Amino acid sequence: MVKLITELGKKPTDVARDIGVTPTTIRRWVTEYSLHGEDAFPGKGNLRPLDAEQKRLEKEIRDLK
Repeated sequence: MVKLITELGKKPTDVARDIGVTPTTIRRWVTEYSLHGEDAFPGKGNLRPLDAEQKRLEKEIRDLK
């Protein structure tokens, strides 16, 4: 959906209407994509690689204490 806006130049309001979400949601997705690229949407139940590493390190710190 984000690439419809970033690559094809569609308006967020048009994309939002087509898929049944708010334009605000679409704009948030575009922002996330511009910040994190393909890692912005890792899939249901998954973390972005940097978030996963941070979580792993925090667990390691807790375990060491």
